[in-house]
Amino acid sequence: MPQSADKHPIHIKPGNLQTSAAIEQWVRRKVSGTCRRFGASMTAVEVHFEHINGPRHGGESVRCVMEARVNGREPVAVSARAEDLYVAIDLASRRLEVAVGRAVDRKETRARRRFRIGRVNDADGRSTPRK
Repeated sequence: MPQSADKHPIHIKPGNLQTSAAIEQWVRRKVSGTCRRFGASMTAVEVHFEHINGPRHGGESVRCVMEARVNGREPVAVSARAEDLYVAIDLASRRLEVAVGRAVDRKETRARRRFRIGRVNDADGRSTPRK
């Protein structure tokens, strides 16, 4: 599977839908923005497509599920449903960016909190490590 410019593999699994080179390029363009923003925090992304209603028409008939592997965390998965596959991809990529951002921020906040808890302020206001 070709990789994005950021060296993050993007695995596209079309499920029961026919995909084209244009759809795969659209997915890579949308997901690569998320990979670029979070850099080394992400290792891989899987994108799944599914036609929900089968031969019936109407309503939200396409679902796109994106799952990102984030270092030191459980995989982050989001899904979006829409009438058009391109719209579902757009919605899922936006949701993925928010979810990965939340996971990365949570990890960084916990690390900062652990660092602060391990330090004590002197009378001068300087922080020193606990003994």
